[in-house]
Parts: sequence; structure tokens; C-alpha cells
Amino acid sequence: MTMAETFTIMMAAIACQVLLSPIPEPSTIKVISVYLSSNCALFLYLTFVSTGILQIIIRIFTSNATFLLTAIIITAFRRLYFSPLSHIPGPARFALTKLFIANEYRLGRVSYTIKALHQEYKSDVVRIGPNEVSIINADAVAKVFSGKYPRGTFYEIGAINGEVNVNTTRDYGKHTPWRRIW
Repeated sequence: MTMAETFTIMMAAIACQVLLSPIPEPSTIKVISVYLSSNCALFLYLTFVSTGILQIIIRIFTSNATFLLTAIIITAFRRLYFSPLSHIPGPARFALTKLFIANEYRLGRVSYTIKALHQEYKSDVVRIGPNEVSIINADAVAKVFSGKYPRGTFYEIGAINGEVNVNTTRDYGKHTPWRRIW
């Protein structure tokens, strides 16, 4: 693989990350569909350009490895330094993925771990996931929920036939007037 091809793949990974992964929550369906369609396009391109199947497999593997490594590095960098939760104290490994807190749930010691994190960081609010915090003091709840952050993609699941309602909209411009009716 040439340096120009590697650079192109890295730029594609950066572009996908910026366009498809907004800070609050990436849409898994969008990411997977773009990833699969780009792999199909790459395969079709390589069948016309390359001579052998082994060469096609090697080039697809190296392209995917470069793309995924770049996307992982960018995701880690964004979650650690540019997330709206990046200023909240907590272990970096918890900010990167939910696997560590999921393991604590599996082992049945999540409450002890979270309490220890609050004591270690001497804070009422501790980050325990990429988009998740733990609040130990009731007075800190109002401070956390005072911002206008967009609702997660989870709310879109309830939209019937793509039609949004007061419960499924993520747009505060639509949600506020609808809620006033109730």
C-alpha cells in the first residue's frame, strides 16, 4: 500500500468520524452502513484494478486495519478531550468504553467501585462511562441537568413509522411547545 493510499484511508476515517459520530452519541446503524458500503465499493474497485484475489484480500485487510485504527484513535481522543463530560473526574478507561463498568456489574461490585471512585476523586460527580456519570449528592443533580444537551438516539426507537412525538423527538425546539400542550 502506498503512502497516498494510506493517507486517503486515514482521511476517510477522520471524515466518517466527524460526520457520523457527533459528540453525544454515534448512530451505530449509520456507522455500520457506511463502513459496509465503503468496503463493497473498495472490493469492486480492486476487482477492476488488481490482478489476483490474494492481492485484493491483502489490500482490503490493510485498508480496513488502517481505517479502524485511525477511527479508534480519533474516538479515544474525542472521548477523553472533547466530550461535554471531559471535565468531570474519573478514570480514563471508564471514559473510553463501558466495558469496565459492565465488568463491575458482572462481578456484582459496581456500587463499591463507584463509591470508591467518588472517594478517590473527592467529587460528588464522577464519570463512569463515555456518556454516563454517577452523582452521589442530591444537590449536584440540579447542576448536572441544568444544561441543554441533545437527547440520545435511544429516544428515536419509539418513533412509529418515522413519525416523532413529544416522547421521541430529540429537538428541543419541537419538544418544548409540544410539552406545554400537555
